[in-house]
Amino acid sequence: MTYLSEYKQTMLYKAIARGDQKAFAEFYRSRFDRLAATVYYILKDKQQAEEVIQDAFHTIWDRRSEIQSIGNVDAYLFVLAKNKSLNYLRSNVRRKQLESSFREEPREVYVEQGPSEPDYYVWVDRAVELLPPQQKNVYILSRVRRKKYLEIAEEMNISRESVKKYLRLANDSIKRYLTAHKDSIVSLFLIFSVF
Repeated sequence: MTYLSEYKQTMLYKAIARGDQKAFAEFYRSRFDRLAATVYYILKDKQQAEEVIQDAFHTIWDRRSEIQSIGNVDAYLFVLAKNKSLNYLRSNVRRKQLESSFREEPREVYVEQGPSEPDYYVWVDRAVELLPPQQKNVYILSRVRRKKYLEIAEEMNISRESVKKYLRLANDSIKRYLTAHKDSIVSLFLIFSVF
């Protein structure tokens, strides 16, 4: 890197650290294509690659005050995106393994135990109904309508981070509700398994 280009990069990082969105947009544009090629190579899924890239740039923006202390920002960005890609692949593999294990189990076992699956969803629906409006909307858009964080953020006119926060809070509330009512849920399962 020449002295002039190194100087320009330093000035760009200083501007980003101050919160200059135009400087960040330039940073984004100048690195997007190379980063996209790398992430797509790992994930083989264009939509997921775009989400990972957005998430990586979002992390850089969130940590913009630290950008000047990072020795090699480009390397940091690429490692960040690579790690986010690998995390996605790991979680996707785990999810597929769980789905596969459920498919391999004989369905008759569930039939003999009664209508446990629908009853469980009734309890989840009750928990969802008790959520605050924002959490409820985010949960339904994400888990029922299967929308991406960015789509939800645009539809609800909130940030992507708010979507993540509301979804995390909703999941926590639902878990607490189900845990608090686990005796009732277990009783229903026992009643139906007797008949």
